[in-house]
Amino acid sequence: MPKDAAPDHETAADLVEQGWDALTGDYTCVGDIVDTLGRANFAPLLILPALALVSPLSGVPGFTTLCGLIIAAVSLQQMVHRSSLWLPRWSRAARLRTSRVREVYRWFRIPARWLDRVTRRRLHILVTEPLVILPQLFCLILGAVMPFLELIPFTSSILGVVITALAVGMFVGDGLLVLVGMLLAIGVATGVATLVMS
Repeated sequence: MPKDAAPDHETAADLVEQGWDALTGDYTCVGDIVDTLGRANFAPLLILPALALVSPLSGVPGFTTLCGLIIAAVSLQQMVHRSSLWLPRWSRAARLRTSRVREVYRWFRIPARWLDRVTRRRLHILVTEPLVILPQLFCLILGAVMPFLELIPFTSSILGVVITALAVGMFVGDGLLVLVGMLLAIGVATGVATLVMS
């Protein structure tokens, strides 16, 4: 089983339900969700911000930048095999009204259940050492460029889909989904570069 991969019984839908447990009080902090999911379990901490980028929360000013920086930070620490996750205090303190986050979490259940139906363990070589560093690197790069693309319409949602594919693939051990995610990332990078240079 690759590092950070889920046990056979743990699914994307399970992950969403675990995150729901952090939604208490009037406001929810990023740190609350991180602590609920477990600081050493890095793949889920890529999936949730990536899904959030495809949700209505992506329209909140600065939200794309926050998610991108979290994704980059988590990916980097995955790559260097940190035993526990560190996030800057300001990112852990970032918060949204809990009622709004709950609405988005209800939406999370739809793609999570669909992903559980279509994913399975295959092309395992892409989600184990040494090749697992490739999807981790893709997530790092995509997260790092997000703050610079916040003003370009739809790019955050597109990158959210790509990172979700990469992160879920690593989480459940589906190398084919990881391969699809990397090909999508290359296609998106080519398209954005063409748009910027035109």
